[in-house]
Amino acid sequence: MAWRTAAREWSDNNANRKVRSQLNSDVEALERIYQQRAREADALANENRYAAAYLFALGLAALMFAGLSVVVMRGSVVGALADITQATDRIAAGDVKSEVPHLGRHDEIGRLARAVQNFRDAVARIFQLEELELGTAQARDAARTERDSFNDKYQAKKWQLSAAINSMPQGLIMLDGKANVVAMNSNYRQIYNLPETIQAGSTLEEILQHRVKSRLFNGDVAKYVAAVLGRIARREPAAYEISLNDGRTIKIYERPMDGGGWVSVQEDVTAQRQHERILERMERFLATIIENVAEGIIAKDARNLRYVFVNKAAEKMIGMTRGEIIGKTGRELFSAEAAELIERRDQQLLAQKQQLEPIVDTIDNPARGRRVICARRIQVGGASEESHMFVTMVEDRTEKAAAAA
Repeated sequence: MAWRTAAREWSDNNANRKVRSQLNSDVEALERIYQQRAREADALANENRYAAAYLFALGLAALMFAGLSVVVMRGSVVGALADITQATDRIAAGDVKSEVPHLGRHDEIGRLARAVQNFRDAVARIFQLEELELGTAQARDAARTERDSFNDKYQAKKWQLSAAINSMPQGLIMLDGKANVVAMNSNYRQIYNLPETIQAGSTLEEILQHRVKSRLFNGDVAKYVAAVLGRIARREPAAYEISLNDGRTIKIYERPMDGGGWVSVQEDVTAQRQHERILERMERFLATIIENVAEGIIAKDARNLRYVFVNKAAEKMIGMTRGEIIGKTGRELFSAEAAELIERRDQQLLAQKQQLEPIVDTIDNPARGRRVICARRIQVGGASEESHMFVTMVEDRTEKAAAAA
């Protein structure tokens, strides 16, 4: 208890009272401050409640706006994007005729729709190009197939033509309008001894120059070529013979071809001409003999029994000229009785083939009267041949028979 008394004494003095008074004043002031702060805190709390309510209302409005925005966006953007996406899928699947929606909008959706439309047009163009390319490829393949077919046919025809012209017994050469060689066969080469260097594409002048070197041509090359070119231009056919320096004779036939070309067929007729000259000499020889023998020689066509030849002695015996006799029958020249006798002898000859034993007949000759003739007959050729003839060798024995009587 003593310490309480001592403390009261120590504190209960003027100085301490002053300190306590000052402390109380400070505490009151602090209390007032806290009260003021409490009022301000209450006011702030009220304001915060108002702000929270405002913010809540604002958040709710924002949420409602967001929901509305989602609804609006879903209807105007997302739905539009879905429509455009579906259209894009259809286009990508190949439906280039599909309509693109929302082309009339002027916002980003409209620009996107127009971009998709451009994509659709591009895809359509690609498809068109692919179809065109496919059609072109098919046409190209068809053209190639047709070309190959034509090429095969061309090669076959070329081979057939080559085989045909090379199997010809004559020489053949084809020229174009400028006298360039289009084709020639092996027989043409053999006729003029042409080297292998002269082929299709060579010129007629080159052939002639080679013939000059081999002494198978001694004319003017330029004039000869000019003459051929002139015939080609006039499309003038020609047929002539040439004699080579080695003694051969070549028969040449030239004819124009369609398109301005020229074909020449050449044949070595040396042997034929030699045979013809021999035959001509033999014919002249036989004609000389027949015309000068004492017997009459009469030839008749066995098919129609018309006279085709009489010699001078026969003309004298019959008393008619050769012109009056040839082409006539016995019935046109003699009496009926004489014609029947002649026809009977013809039938006997036809049955016996030959009648070399002489037969003496008496015939009424309209020009010389009744004549005694001795005849021998032979057949030349057979019944199926154009050269089938009856040849009669006649001797007039009228004077001998009269002398013997």
